[in-house]
Amino acid sequence: MFPHATILGPLFWIVMGLLYALLILGARIWFKDLGYQMNWWKWFITACWFIFLSVTIAGGFTLFGENEMKAGYYFLGLFGMISVISGVGVWRLLSYKK
Repeated sequence: MFPHATILGPLFWIVMGLLYALLILGARIWFKDLGYQMNWWKWFITACWFIFLSVTIAGGFTLFGENEMKAGYYFLGLFGMISVISGVGVWRLLSYKK
């Protein structure tokens, strides 16, 4: 990621891990503030969507790093669109009130 860097690579991953941890720990409070009634299967669906989004971004940018630009654009385009559409579906499911 950072060629010939001794501290920037590990520092980047430490910051990314910190951001992920804050997002995961703050999700409960965030959903409570939004007024969503969360149960175990809603948490499961939300976690699966978040993992899919993370893998989509990581996979696409890994292809960019390997100088496979066309494959990276196709990967991000296809799976990014699936992530956006499924994200809207998850949002609609979470915000549905009887």
